Amino acid sequence: MNTFNNDKAFVFIVGSPRSGTTILGNILDCHQKVSQWFEPYFVWDHYFRHYPHDERNEKEMTPRIKHQIYSAFLKFKKTTGSKIIVDKSPRNSPKIPFILEIFPHARFIHVLRDGRDATLSIHKEWNRIKRIVHTPNQKFAYLKDLPGIKNWLQKQPFFSDKMKSLWFETHYNFIDNSKYLNRLRWKGNIGWGPRFKHWEEIFNQCSLLQFNAHQWLNCVENVKKNWAEIPNGNKIEIKYEDLLRKKSKIKEIIGFLGVKTDDRFLHSIPELKRDNYNKWQKELLREQAHSLVHILTPLLIELGYETNYEWPLRISSCQR
Repeated sequence: MNTFNNDKAFVFIVGSPRSGTTILGNILDCHQKVSQWFEPYFVWDHYFRHYPHDERNEKEMTPRIKHQIYSAFLKFKKTTGSKIIVDKSPRNSPKIPFILEIFPHARFIHVLRDGRDATLSIHKEWNRIKRIVHTPNQKFAYLKDLPGIKNWLQKQPFFSDKMKSLWFETHYNFIDNSKYLNRLRWKGNIGWGPRFKHWEEIFNQCSLLQFNAHQWLNCVENVKKNWAEIPNGNKIEIKYEDLLRKKSKIKEIIGFLGVKTDDRFLHSIPELKRDNYNKWQKELLREQAHSLVHILTPLLIELGYETNYEWPLRISSCQR
C-alpha cells in the first residue's frame, strides 16, 4: 500500500458545486490515459452515511476506513487500466486532510468560480432536485423518474459500482423515499450539495438562495484553509472563467497531470460555453443580490471578482 501511495495516480478536483468541476472532469476523462470516477460518494461515505455534515479530518481515519477507500480506488484504477484517476466531487472540498491520510501524494485541482454565478446555479440545481424527488405521499414515482435514475446510474461505468451506489442511496428502501439518503442527509428535507458544520442552523434562518451562497462560501473557505497541507507541486488552482476563455488552461492542467496533449484529445473534449459567466447580472433580482451582499462580497473581493459592496447596483433596473 505504501509503495502505491508514492505515485501521483489519483487526482481530486475540488471546489464549490456548479463551479466548473463537472466540465473539467469531463474534459480530463477524454484523455486516453485518464479516467474519471464520477462522485463516488458511496465509497467516501460508506461509514459516514448517518453523519450530520460532510466535513472530515484525519482524526476520523481508521485502518478499516483507509483500507476500504484505498482498495476501492485501486480496484477502479486496475479495472480502467488508466494511468490517472480523477475524482470530481464537490463534497470532497471539506475532506482534504482526510483524503491526504489515504493518498498523501495525491494531486488536487481547485476550480474557482464567481460566487454569484455559482450560487445562482446551485439554486437552480437545488430546485431541479426538489422537483424530481418530491412526491406528496413519499412514494417513489418510478415511471416518472426512470430517465433520471437511468442517467444517474450510467455515471458509474461498472455494474458493481452501480449496485453499490443504488444500495448506498436507498439501503433497499425502494418504496418509501422518505428513507432515501437525500432526505436522511437533510433531516427529512430535500436538499442538494455539500453540508457544512452547523448547516441546519443557517438553513432554518435564511432563504434558500442565501443558504446556497453559504454552500459556495464554505466549500471555497475549506479548500483555502487546507491548501497549505498539500505538498508543493501537487496542487493547482484555476478559475472557471479562465477555463472557458483560455484554451491554454486545458494544456496547463494536462501538463500538471504529467500526460501529453495530442490532437486526438483536443478534438474529443466537449464544447465549452465561452460566455457562461456574469449570468448573475441578468438573472438575479436586485433584491436577491442585496440579500447576498454580506455573505459573498468579502470572499469575492479576496478572490479578485469584486472591488466593493456596490455590485447589486449593476443589475439592470428592470430586475428590481
